[in-house]
Amino acid sequence: MNAQDVGADGQTSWAPGYCTLDHDGCVVCADAGIPVRVLSIDGDDALCEDSAGARALIAVELVAPTRAGDVLLTHGGVAIGRVGQ
Repeated sequence: MNAQDVGADGQTSWAPGYCTLDHDGCVVCADAGIPVRVLSIDGDDALCEDSAGARALIAVELVAPTRAGDVLLTHGGVAIGRVGQ
């Protein structure tokens, strides 16, 4: 299952039930791997937004190169992978 799907209008719809940046952790595993969309990049940090619209700076060194529009899986403020690739 992908965390997100792109509709005919080009907009991303997030799958229901995914954790968000303001959530304490997944109720299943007590960890949180949160899919976010990159809005902008400044050096090794990216401003990202989750499915609920919460925004945070995320370290993206581990998944470089990264660009606006990428969807990343994050944990603890660090991008740990790409979603859907």
